[in-house]
Amino acid sequence: MSTIKDVAKLAGVSPSTVSRTLSNRIFVEEETRQKVLKAVEELGYHPNIMARGLKEGKTRILGFMVPDINSLFYPMIMKEVERCASKKGYSLILINNDESLEKEKQALASFAGGRADGIMCMSVEDDIRHLEKFQKEQKIPVVLVNRSGGKSMSSVSIDNEYGGYLMTKYLLEHGHSRITGMFGDLNKERFRERYAGCKRAMEEYGVSDYEKSFIYNVNSVEEAYWRTCEILKSSDRPTAFFASMDILAIGIYSGINASGLRIPEDVSVVGFDNIFMAQYMIPGLTTYNFSVDSVAEVSVDLLLKQIENPNCRKKHIIQKGNLLERGSVKNIFTRE
Repeated sequence: MSTIKDVAKLAGVSPSTVSRTLSNRIFVEEETRQKVLKAVEELGYHPNIMARGLKEGKTRILGFMVPDINSLFYPMIMKEVERCASKKGYSLILINNDESLEKEKQALASFAGGRADGIMCMSVEDDIRHLEKFQKEQKIPVVLVNRSGGKSMSSVSIDNEYGGYLMTKYLLEHGHSRITGMFGDLNKERFRERYAGCKRAMEEYGVSDYEKSFIYNVNSVEEAYWRTCEILKSSDRPTAFFASMDILAIGIYSGINASGLRIPEDVSVVGFDNIFMAQYMIPGLTTYNFSVDSVAEVSVDLLLKQIENPNCRKKHIIQKGNLLERGSVKNIFTRE
């Protein structure tokens, strides 16, 4: 097994230069860096991260807690967080909390005692008192990902209200006023914000009685399917759906097809999240898109800054997304 001294000898530099190069935190001349990286590759050298961590008083490990690993949305962020952490020389411990607050609390307790240098959390519930208590007592920084929080911890979130407004406005601009908004659990802030944005657009365009066809607390593809089939039986069925999550749009698509209707000829659909398969739905789903890469990178950077300086100011970053137009919306103003 190759050692750091072997790498230094092959590259023609000192072991300390190899260490500085691999840390990615100290400037090294580009020519020297390339020599070291070439030697590392030739020798198949793998740095002892645990030994380096002990020397620095750090584990070089980050924890990342997600609500549901089986979701079509969370794995997109998980992959990018792992990539960003690895690029900075950190390993990632992934915890799946199965949408259970109790499991989230148990997982958090497992990080006590310095098992990780910092935690990123896509919290199951809006109540984050357990996270605040952990951060205060354990002196381990916590960053909320795709969530907003209090002043006590940094967060990186999406502008959900703007997204709800933008997607609903798009439908209205295409002539749709009978719009069914289908929302996830309104006990969760992100869905309340998406609902608020949808409501703002409807009121801005003078649509009354819009809430009579809104559907709340729908949290699965199957439930979205059945609720869609049910509402499409009404005499004044909607001409469009706003799905507050793309996974609900999957159920809406199936419900529309099962009802003998076509997308977008008979019913239009827009979503929120731009999950990977949205582009492959037939037709492709028009949805609210935001940079998963940016969310991951900013989250990791915020956490590492707090690890390096526990007294640094907490930041609350809200990222706007954009409307990604595909083929799921018909402009009913246009004559055929």
